[in-house]
Amino acid sequence: MQGEANHNCAIAAVYIKEDGDSANKALFYLYKLLLNQQNRGQLSAGVTTFNPNRMQVLDTYKELGPVNEVFRTSDRQQSLDIFKRYAGNKGIGHVRYATSGSEDRSLAQPFERHHGRKWKWFSFCWNGNLANYAELKQHLLDKMDYHISYDTDTEILMHYLSRELRGSTRPNLVKAFTRLAQKIDGCFNIAFINAFGEMIILRDPYGFRPIVYGWKDDMFLAASESNALINCGVTDYKHLEPGHLIYVKNGNVEVRKYAESPRKSHCMFEWVYFANVSSVLDGQSVYITRTNLGKELARQETEKMDEEHVVVPVPDTAKAAGDAMAYALKVPSAEGLIRNRFVGRTFIEGSSREDRVQNKYTALREIMKGKKVILVDDSIVRGSTTRQLITYIKRVGGAKEVHVRISCPPIRGPCFYGIDMSTVSELLVPKYESEPKKGEIDKKVIEKMSKDLGADSLKYQTIAGLVKSIGKPAKDLCMACLTGEYPTPYGKKLYLKAWDNFRKGVKERTYAC
Repeated sequence: MQGEANHNCAIAAVYIKEDGDSANKALFYLYKLLLNQQNRGQLSAGVTTFNPNRMQVLDTYKELGPVNEVFRTSDRQQSLDIFKRYAGNKGIGHVRYATSGSEDRSLAQPFERHHGRKWKWFSFCWNGNLANYAELKQHLLDKMDYHISYDTDTEILMHYLSRELRGSTRPNLVKAFTRLAQKIDGCFNIAFINAFGEMIILRDPYGFRPIVYGWKDDMFLAASESNALINCGVTDYKHLEPGHLIYVKNGNVEVRKYAESPRKSHCMFEWVYFANVSSVLDGQSVYITRTNLGKELARQETEKMDEEHVVVPVPDTAKAAGDAMAYALKVPSAEGLIRNRFVGRTFIEGSSREDRVQNKYTALREIMKGKKVILVDDSIVRGSTTRQLITYIKRVGGAKEVHVRISCPPIRGPCFYGIDMSTVSELLVPKYESEPKKGEIDKKVIEKMSKDLGADSLKYQTIAGLVKSIGKPAKDLCMACLTGEYPTPYGKKLYLKAWDNFRKGVKERTYAC
């Protein structure tokens, strides 16, 4: 998926026992956790740390940019100053890729809310989207006389969390989050810390996004992905169950159930694209899943292979699938596209998508000239980048033919649970189907799409192949963007609204209309 849909965010949390050898090094481990989850967001990074020995018991540091830029690691003195100022034994952290709101520093997380009473002074960060955002916002405006500054669901969540902590007596934190969850429809993994040093790491009742946790000596760590924990020395990690939270208080770390789980709805896209290939999500390896997807593509292949064929995976997320497909078909797999890993985010991206493709990839003519390229990618969302990539491979790479193979089934609906594709109009497939469809996509539609993309052929993964590859029951996966079957009540409502907007030509975000 080359710039087709924005990543999720990632959260992190660290608690180090006060009498441990590394008592004030929480920020160092937060930095490492965030760095290892950079794949989930490059827009901004931030932390809040707890230190009872400073005036700012809670202190938040956040900036726009990738993790190493935020922590000024290219300037030793600046970096040391940051780590010294924000030293503490507890903290939370976040990397962001915007799914709502603007790309502004003020929207970087964590969000800290100052207050004179310690239980009301808190900071939090999260990963997800509120499907009932519009209703929650309107309730604050109409019934509570709130002023909304940023028009983002992070601000709305902060206000509702603040309301659960109001009053003259200190509330039970677990019960506060139970009440909060009863008001929310959508996806929300939360890391929270207050001025008492109490921490909450919470996974929503549907388990859309992953959370893992574990111990290393006297240190407790939690993160969105297992690779982050492993690279901090935590090899014996656990997956937090949906509807459960981790409560850190007075030196104790407890896992508690705070809400009933109506069903598991693990996002299939985590395995297909979003997660780091080295991670394990809810017991299933991302790498193994992607190799399985490649094997499934090979089983479905109808193109007669010969010495002119070469499999070229789109780096990096499609490499495991492409290599597995090539091995099963006994066809060479080669890096015909080399990703420029040092470009990063820049405002000098060129005026066209074609410029951005050429900035991001280099086509190796030596690999693809005169070849029938089997181009393997993880997904097609909007299609515009795929079209430019095919053109680029033929024009610059000299490919004789380009046959596109996609390891994810066709995306037919928006996501309201944390992926930046909230309208029908921005998706490729609905432009050809015009009405909500279920089941496998019609062959004539595929042929028309293939022609319009400039491909010599196009094949998608089947839904059955996807489920088999992940190795979890279909009922435990969220495949709403593929099937139109949304797991939450407001997801169902927004889906109908999204299609109504599409018919009327309305292109604004569904949950902001």
